[in-house]
Amino acid sequence: MRKLIWAIIILKNSFLFSQAPNLKIYYQKKNDTITLLMDNQDSLPYSIEFFGQPKVENMRSIGEHFKNRYVIEENTSKLRLAQFVPLDIHKPSSFKKIPEFKLTPGNNWKDADEDYIYDLPYAKGRMFAVVQGYNGGYSHKNQNALDFEMPEGTEVLAAREGVVILLKQDSNTGCDNEACAKDANFIIILHSDGTMASYVHLQFNSLNVKKGDKVKKGQVIALSGNTGWSTGPHLHFNCSVLNPQKYRSLRTLFRINDGHKAEYLIQGVNYRKNY
Repeated sequence: MRKLIWAIIILKNSFLFSQAPNLKIYYQKKNDTITLLMDNQDSLPYSIEFFGQPKVENMRSIGEHFKNRYVIEENTSKLRLAQFVPLDIHKPSSFKKIPEFKLTPGNNWKDADEDYIYDLPYAKGRMFAVVQGYNGGYSHKNQNALDFEMPEGTEVLAAREGVVILLKQDSNTGCDNEACAKDANFIIILHSDGTMASYVHLQFNSLNVKKGDKVKKGQVIALSGNTGWSTGPHLHFNCSVLNPQKYRSLRTLFRINDGHKAEYLIQGVNYRKNY
């Protein structure tokens, strides 16, 4: 549902990734030289945007200057952000403060691959109808999202390979009004181009993945359900771009039938997967 997805991606991501426990920004001092460093021991990359410059006293930067934007890849140690030496060796010098910053998952300054062709998110031989399409009148207004009518307990497959960055599976509650939005179980997968796919309304305790897992296209990741703000059992899927400036949902091409044709899915049409 529209407001649910915005809440997950905009609010919850902003909170979690500004406090990523496996990412550290720090400095080291050797003789008179201070080096500002960053570690990322997480299993996914992050984009970081600084608001201003490091605060120093009686120091100047040497080598590559401090930038406002960086991407730090997963499992990276001692990425050098800047290095400082005293301006006047006869006066006290010190590093005062790291500037405020914002973190988001992935490389959010890449161009999204809007021509990427996704697999239908269910098993070979199955066929399901799109009951609400892009910019749908019920809950997809101004959002490029799809709802597949799908019985509870249907295997949900990853439509594209990526890394699991957020999930929830502890709810067994659903209803047909917005009050239940917070109760939806979901998986969010980060793709290599910085886009993210959301799979929502999943069955209680049915996830086959955990945060940080790398998943393959076509891998079973969960079972469909009816949790959260939902008028009936279905799978909500949408793909989005999140960067420090803007959230944008994307229309996604899907392989249909035997897999030799790709198109944007249309509300009211049944789509069989024979690949």
